[in-house]
Amino acid sequence: MARAPVYGFHKASGQARTTFNGKRIYLGPHGSEGSLQKFAGILARWEAAKAQGTNPAVTKLTVCRLALLFLKHAETEYSKDGRTTREYDNFRQALRSLTRMYHGCRVVDFGPKKLKVLQSAMVDEGLAQSTINNRIRRIKQVFDWGVSEEIVSVTIAQALRSVKGLRRGKTKAKPPTPKPPVSVAHVNAIKSHVTRPIWGLVQFCLLTGCRPPEACVVRWSEIDTTGKVWAYVPGSHKTEHHGKSRVIAIGPKAQKLLNSFRELSRSDYVFDPQTGLEEYVRRNYRENARARQVGDHYTIDSLSTVIRSACIRAEIPLWTPGQLRKTRATEARRESGLEVAQGILGHSSKQTTERHYAGLDLSMIEENTLKFG
Repeated sequence: MARAPVYGFHKASGQARTTFNGKRIYLGPHGSEGSLQKFAGILARWEAAKAQGTNPAVTKLTVCRLALLFLKHAETEYSKDGRTTREYDNFRQALRSLTRMYHGCRVVDFGPKKLKVLQSAMVDEGLAQSTINNRIRRIKQVFDWGVSEEIVSVTIAQALRSVKGLRRGKTKAKPPTPKPPVSVAHVNAIKSHVTRPIWGLVQFCLLTGCRPPEACVVRWSEIDTTGKVWAYVPGSHKTEHHGKSRVIAIGPKAQKLLNSFRELSRSDYVFDPQTGLEEYVRRNYRENARARQVGDHYTIDSLSTVIRSACIRAEIPLWTPGQLRKTRATEARRESGLEVAQGILGHSSKQTTERHYAGLDLSMIEENTLKFG
């Protein structure tokens, strides 16, 4: 049951106000007899609905309104350093698909069959299997959140969980195709097409196996240089909200790389996008051109865009920054085993490392088979 209406005060207008059935209602001058009478009537309607076991917010709430309420909540839940994260954007995409098809549908009328229709529409739209499954999962999560806020019936949320995700071979949707490690030859092919800070970022990812967003924001103040192997402790990382720590080991090659950027950094960030932009401008528009001012550090989006353009100019297959991490993990597993690869990547589970990053080295299997098979 939704919470009881509250007699509140709107400071800007001096009016009394309350919220009922998902709507904000102004009652007149705060403290006046008229406003108190109106509030008493609204409270009586709420109590009558409660006595009948009917929640007006549940019966009249639309799918579109639920989506808007969740996104307002998500602005806080899925934000870091004052900016919304990619997960917020993922929820927006999922809810956009939902509201486009069921804009005026009431939540109480939305059930498993409608969710399956939406799922089929996504398949017809040409979306990949993993994209569809992730969107459907997030839509279910939104309804679960509605239950916690007492605006969605638990029966509806439980019913939606009965809709299963698409399975490989059982759907026309394109199956997921994991990206393989990128070859060192393809990495080296872009060197002449990128600026020095970008190339430094690429090499840092390849040498340490860190996540590209972690490399983009590496700071001098977050690097412990006291030992033979330096330790980079990111101030913010992917799994920090789970209470996990993250330490990235920096060996001699990566140390030499970082030292080469000490004189180029205008701030605490190692890889300076302003230096990179000025180099790009000089290279393409000569000395007279002036570069605009940019931020203190690169972002994963800007890094991905530059690498994509460099691959096109170098006439090689496109690859992404995330594949550098897979290359480092595969090499670590081949040389030192799965546990070492797990430690370098910072995974809590070996299964995660093996499934997504450090695949089996078939050359080792072939060598053993030729010897003993």
